[in-house]
Amino acid sequence: MTQTSTDTLRPIGSLCRDSGVPTRTVAKATAIEGAGIHSGMTCRVRIQPRNAGEGIAFTRAGRNPVPATWQFANAEASDRRTVIIGADGERFEQIEHLMAALYALGISDALVEQEGPEVPFLGGGSREYMDALRQAGVVENGGQFPVLHIEQTASLEDGGALLTATPHDGLFLSAFVEFPGTVVGNMGFTIGINPENFYDQVSQARTFAVARDIEALRARGLARGGNLQNAVVFDETRYHNESLHFPDEVARHKIIDLLGDLALLGCGLNGHFWAWRAGHRSHVLFAQKIARECRLDP
Repeated sequence: MTQTSTDTLRPIGSLCRDSGVPTRTVAKATAIEGAGIHSGMTCRVRIQPRNAGEGIAFTRAGRNPVPATWQFANAEASDRRTVIIGADGERFEQIEHLMAALYALGISDALVEQEGPEVPFLGGGSREYMDALRQAGVVENGGQFPVLHIEQTASLEDGGALLTATPHDGLFLSAFVEFPGTVVGNMGFTIGINPENFYDQVSQARTFAVARDIEALRARGLARGGNLQNAVVFDETRYHNESLHFPDEVARHKIIDLLGDLALLGCGLNGHFWAWRAGHRSHVLFAQKIARECRLDP
């Protein structure tokens, strides 16, 4: 892995704490239950209101909350899902689709009480979370959500993955996948992030897998809750699903993953973030690189 130097004279971005963007939380608690994609076990989350400035955090049975931020994200554990780990070793897995839904709706503060090893997978994207959160209500809670403005290009290479951030007014995401020799081939998607765009164009895009990889994943304790309703499965010549939600569903799902992982920065984002052949490990490494270069430590 190679990455640009963090010893720069000027940070790649600046954090505007008096941003004019209001902090938001849920108006009331909402509970969501479903099978976990990897464990196959029934999992449950209860998303509760939180005060301004407290951020997004996960907890179990009244234990100390673990902030869903880059400091607690574990890149090495983030294989096929994003994992945060508390100081006492408490793990919360598969948080990225919920994190994307929270960010897309502008929810800056919420406590997620989790039962089970991972977050429910539901339809394989973020739509069911957005629906539940909207039904609970999204309200301002009296604070200012800081916004990070990318001011110069930053990049990170991780194996075959490449991630780049460039200055832009608003938040734009681009994701590109390459599966040579399969029906997917090379595919990409770009979107400006706001609640309506994300809900209509991306939130229903499901996770995906190459058919030949599924047995090996399950042997490693992964993908045991996957099926053709919550995942796109493909091989060299065809999709195994009866239909797709979008012709480029695989690339659109990568937008969900990228947004959920960038939400670990714990602030609003202004910039264009690009990801080529990237996964959760490289997303987390990039978020951590940006945080350190922009000096986001409190």
